[in-house]
Amino acid sequence: MRKILIRIIMFTVFIVATIGLVGIYKFNVLQDDVYIEGASLTIEDQNTYLLGSWIEPIPGNEKEFQGFTLNSDGTANSINMATLQYQKWQFKDGKLILTAKSIGNKTSSVGEEIYTIISVNKNYLYLKNKDIQLVYKKSE
Repeated sequence: MRKILIRIIMFTVFIVATIGLVGIYKFNVLQDDVYIEGASLTIEDQNTYLLGSWIEPIPGNEKEFQGFTLNSDGTANSINMATLQYQKWQFKDGKLILTAKSIGNKTSSVGEEIYTIISVNKNYLYLKNKDIQLVYKKSE
């Protein structure tokens, strides 16, 4: 009788532990560590993962940051970049398309920058433009 009781208790502990671990996985308690590949992103995911301000260190001046803000209305803003003014953005086929006005010496032009989204989570955005890979951090 005692062996049966011990087996029932061990089985119950096993079931409770399994349910707990499945619950952590299913509800993704560690969500900050989960990345989504750009090719897997949907239009619905863009509000969860892409909206907000994204920054990177300025090359040659690692103490300062630059980047962009992606707004829910499709507009975009530059962060700490006076000569490149982002105006709007869109997500299409795993790509982030930024429309920007470039301001030079007495001239300006509007163009698109197209980045392949390698992966994204709630804290980091990995982009690729031709052979250049960029890492942006979510700014609070």
